[in-house]
Amino acid sequence: MTNLNKLCTLYDIHSPKEQETLKDLLTNHLPKEYTAKVISKLADDDIITDSQTIRNIKSGINKNIRVFNAIIEIANEYKALSNRLKDNLNQE
Repeated sequence: MTNLNKLCTLYDIHSPKEQETLKDLLTNHLPKEYTAKVISKLADDDIITDSQTIRNIKSGINKNIRVFNAIIEIANEYKALSNRLKDNLNQE
């Protein structure tokens, strides 16, 4: 479970718009297999981590800005895919 208030405090996110965007990304656009995707993304940068660490960072138990950014990047990618799919469906 993601504690958004804790994440906003940990990563110094004060703007209501940024908080709402973070909430949307983490609750609506992060895929079920996000840990494997984050591990793969970080491995490209020679950062080794495991799925439990990633889940702890997402839930606000631990703080690691690089891993947190990778989680957000994955969520952004999936949001873009979702938006593109919606646009394609609306065109037909």
